[in-house]
Amino acid sequence: MSELKVILKELGGKIKAIRKQKRMTQLDLEVSSGVHAGDISKIENGMKNPAATTLIKLASALEVELNEFYPIKRSEN
Repeated sequence: MSELKVILKELGGKIKAIRKQKRMTQLDLEVSSGVHAGDISKIENGMKNPAATTLIKLASALEVELNEFYPIKRSEN
C-alpha cells in the first residue's frame, strides 16, 4: 500500500472516530459542515483526498482543532 493511501486511511479513520464519538451521522455532519455525505463517506474510507478547505469545514462542524485529524508524532531525543 502506498504511503498516501496509508495516510488517507488514517485520516479518514480519525475523522470517523471523532464523528462517532460526537454521536453524529454522516448526514448530521453534512448538514453542519456543508460537505456532501457521499464525500464524507469517501474521506472516512480513505478513498478521497480532501482539500484543506474541506478538512477545515469538517473540523469546525465537529468542534475540534484541525490538528486533531493529524496526530503529531514526536521523536525522542
